[in-house]
Amino acid sequence: MNRTPLFAEHSALGAKLVDFAGWEMPIQYTGVVDEYHAVRAAAGLFDVSHMGRITVTGSGALPFLQCVTVNNVAKLSPLESHYSMVCNERGGIMDDVFLYHPAPQDYLLCVNASNREKILAWLRKQSAGTPPVTIVDRSAELAQLALQGPASRSILARMGVAAIASLQPRHCLKGTLLGAPSLITRTGYTGELGYELYVPADRASRIWTELLDQGRAAGLKPVGLGARDLLRLEMAYLLYGNDITEETTPLESGADWLVAFHKGQFIGREALLSQQERGLMRRLVAFELLQKAVPRHGFKILAGGQSGGVVIGEVTSGNLSPLLQKGIGLGYVPPTVAAPGSSIAIDIRGRVVPAVVVKPPFYKRAQRAG
Repeated sequence: MNRTPLFAEHSALGAKLVDFAGWEMPIQYTGVVDEYHAVRAAAGLFDVSHMGRITVTGSGALPFLQCVTVNNVAKLSPLESHYSMVCNERGGIMDDVFLYHPAPQDYLLCVNASNREKILAWLRKQSAGTPPVTIVDRSAELAQLALQGPASRSILARMGVAAIASLQPRHCLKGTLLGAPSLITRTGYTGELGYELYVPADRASRIWTELLDQGRAAGLKPVGLGARDLLRLEMAYLLYGNDITEETTPLESGADWLVAFHKGQFIGREALLSQQERGLMRRLVAFELLQKAVPRHGFKILAGGQSGGVVIGEVTSGNLSPLLQKGIGLGYVPPTVAAPGSSIAIDIRGRVVPAVVVKPPFYKRAQRAG
């Protein structure tokens, strides 16, 4: 099983370790709900080094990335980033990615751990015969940390990142952490003010430890994958393998805002245009339960009202929101019941629980500090 450069630190902190996409990762330290509240109220530090980090560089990098991702890469200026997707020819989602533009002709793709080898092979295949482009898997040499929560900015300031105060959402800066060259990005998977830190793998342990020391007085805690999943679900952020797969498209998953049809040809464009013209057969929706219960991945979604009992879909993600104290989830349903306010029901181990489709996200953060 794979281990990140921070495995020893997780063990020393008493983390409960689990197999996640072939990586031995912390699911929790002090408890999922405790860590969740730390992020919402103060700050949490995540090891996300299991994710893949692939650089695409050269004079052909921009046209190449325009071809293999759905968003408009040409809109990115140096030190900006955006969310995007890599699709196959059928429009199916091969992965959802974050694309950073650290410098001219220089891009960094953050891909899901389970898809790293697949996406790397796909990029190399698609780059054959294209203008000069160099694709390098830097996952082993770079570690990736996520510092998330309302206190995250002040913690990084105490770490000596003076420019952190002016860093805007989805922007990046090149700096140093404890003398190590680092790419610091205002991105994350929690819905809170937060940052992701790309640092040399051999310096990750020292940076991790110093961040925890510097942030302890502010309430910073290490956070595992359990709380990470709760936090992202409250934002209705997509989880690959659950909410999106190669059998789903950006249009079906509610990520149609990513698809820049106007930019010209890209892989999957014709299939997505065709689907758009035909009309969708299903849409991913967010829902809340109207009675106390917990929806889980794989539970059946039923028609509500007088049509109750007919299976119309399946829950892709679900849990109990610690903030709302109600069951929340995502799932695919026919477009006729996809509008907010539509009545549905969830089959929870034989119990039919009424639910309502809502407009995501479930959690709406007060604008605490920009």
